[in-house]
Amino acid sequence: MPHDLPTTLRHRELAEQRYGELASTYFAAMWDGDPLADAFVADVERIGHGKAMRMLRTACRQGIDAVPDAPASLRDLFAELDAVPEWVDLDAIDRDTAHLGRYTRQAGIVLGAASLVSGYANSAASRPLEMTGRYIENAGMRTIEVGSWLVAVNQEGGLRRHAEGFELTVRVRIIHALVRHALLRSEAWDLPAWGVPICQSYLAYTLVEFCLIPLRGMRAIGAPYRPHEVAAYYAQWRYVGHLLGIDPRLLPRDEAEQEALEGIYLLTRPPVDDYCRELVAAINSEFLVPEIEQITPRRLHRTAPRLVAALERVFIGDQIADELGIADTRLKHVVRAVGPAIGAVNATLDRVPATLGPRNRRGERYREAQDARLRSRYGVQHDLVDASPGGGKAHPARG
Repeated sequence: MPHDLPTTLRHRELAEQRYGELASTYFAAMWDGDPLADAFVADVERIGHGKAMRMLRTACRQGIDAVPDAPASLRDLFAELDAVPEWVDLDAIDRDTAHLGRYTRQAGIVLGAASLVSGYANSAASRPLEMTGRYIENAGMRTIEVGSWLVAVNQEGGLRRHAEGFELTVRVRIIHALVRHALLRSEAWDLPAWGVPICQSYLAYTLVEFCLIPLRGMRAIGAPYRPHEVAAYYAQWRYVGHLLGIDPRLLPRDEAEQEALEGIYLLTRPPVDDYCRELVAAINSEFLVPEIEQITPRRLHRTAPRLVAALERVFIGDQIADELGIADTRLKHVVRAVGPAIGAVNATLDRVPATLGPRNRRGERYREAQDARLRSRYGVQHDLVDASPGGGKAHPARG
């Protein structure tokens, strides 16, 4: 591997001045994949894709000893996965995140307009999506796939050893490795410019996308979680990061460490390109605008594109929104003004324990109805891409 930075990265010296050793670790990790997952994927060709993925699922659901012919690479992977770090307290996580579902409606909006869009401001990190056809091909499908994983992770007990959230997280890890393996063998992958596909640095940033950014977005639109829920959310995503194979040196423990990681990422990210803009246009036109129309009166449907743009500008800021070609609109000022007022009302309700259970159950019913509607609308019956049917551009995880 090259020993210098990928040529598309910027502001190395400034990042090291601001963030010190963390920045140096981040830069070095641009050349690092996931040794344990990559070793298993190297065995997939020998074993056969279908058989290897069945082995993986059996190991997730029944334990590695239920796979008598498991290769050493799979045993090594599960030796790490089965060793729960001492800093993980799953009981506390389950207890303190029990009522997050009361804000299900808001969380769905934030997932699309904040978490996913924020990742599109990096042309190197989003390049695997382009080369595997996983977004322009069908923005709705991939959003549902991401949502399936997040729902499973956030269920009570979802990260326990044989739970669905655990399995889907491990499969996401292997999907990353399958994509990495395919792209490193592709002549189209510009290693000196982009670094290793789905490298440790960008993998670590996914925790920011699914933890720090959504928590911030939820506050912005008036759906703030309580302090102990926020702390549990960071603890939960630290463990998710461990299961995803993130290097402990880059695995953020709390809000401050996620903010530092975000700072390095934003300062050094490669410039936005046309594909980044196409990604945003796809998720807006194919998914977010239709979804906003579903939850607003018909007379307001013509404002849905501007409302989506306003939300994105509130979530990711005007500078990045300008780079991504997101329309500017005065509605962003309305969102910024209304959010705190709604948040004050919700915070008052949150201080009444008797309201939490009913609101959470309403959120869960809404989520189940939305999931059924979206799957019907976009023709999606699977959970992750490795279980998706054929069609469209071939994906390394499909086999």
